[in-house]
Amino acid sequence: MLRLHMNESPYPPSKTSLEYINKYSNLLNLYHVEQLYEELLNELSSYAGIDEKFIEVFAGSSPILAIMLTYAKITDSGLILTHPTFHVMYNLVDNYSIRHAYVELSKEDFTLDISRLIEVSEGHVVYLINPNNPTSNILLEDPEVLKKVAKRAKTVFIDEAYYEFSGLTFKDLVMEYDNVVIIRTVSKAFSLAGARFGYIITSEKMKKVLNSLRVGYEVPITTQAAALGALRDPYYMKEVVSKIIETREGVKKALIDAGIKVVESRTNFLFIDLGKPCRKYWELLKKDGILTLCLENIERLKEFGSCFRVTVGRPEEMNLFIKKLLEILSS
Repeated sequence: MLRLHMNESPYPPSKTSLEYINKYSNLLNLYHVEQLYEELLNELSSYAGIDEKFIEVFAGSSPILAIMLTYAKITDSGLILTHPTFHVMYNLVDNYSIRHAYVELSKEDFTLDISRLIEVSEGHVVYLINPNNPTSNILLEDPEVLKKVAKRAKTVFIDEAYYEFSGLTFKDLVMEYDNVVIIRTVSKAFSLAGARFGYIITSEKMKKVLNSLRVGYEVPITTQAAALGALRDPYYMKEVVSKIIETREGVKKALIDAGIKVVESRTNFLFIDLGKPCRKYWELLKKDGILTLCLENIERLKEFGSCFRVTVGRPEEMNLFIKKLLEILSS
């Protein structure tokens, strides 16, 4: 099956990353290796361009989101999200029984109503994915806007899962505002989705609060090793990102030339609007061995039921996707 539904990298981890996994695998009898952890923090600090005192590591982004929701719950702050947002969040806020509200993105081009965001942020926990998932576009670009939100909000979480593709970050604001938290992952650009490694960039004060809500030693030794190896092979990551962006732009042009609406992407995926319900076409693509994400299949996103989210694969994979999609649409 061609996996274009999970926003995974189509390329394998770097050889350096695999070597580091092998190097540290004989230490799996231990819960924690301090030297490995310290080396990892040092590499993250160098990569992110910020002192390691502002960084903490986690077993993927999922535990970070869970801690964010727990924090919003116990502080009775309520949560502000955009709509649409990452589809998993809709069920999570319900399961955690958290007071929440959505800032609707424009139906035309999925832009964010900045004034509305600032207005409703007062005293709340704010969660923004930037660039957004599933719409693939930048929601917020001006740090001055985020400063206004941070001054009003309880805490602001900015999910920069696609930072390597967008080149946009607000990480420097954590030195000015102790209530800003940047969330990052190595799943996409570093080809390590299965390793489950994420990290935050935030103030020492916020780090202490969030760490108090987690279980210790949750990041496996081999996961830390994989991330360390990946960070020590930055040229491989940059090559992967470059390939994906080049492929993405080629696919976007081919689809637009075929009369299909495609949102401007700053991620490793494309948000495609067929202009008609997508489930039928999703099913036909699946029969041809191509997996995509059809928003009509997601209860809270049915209003965007004409839209697909499609991960950018290798060039030959995307050529097959384009060929099959256009055949299906014309049949």
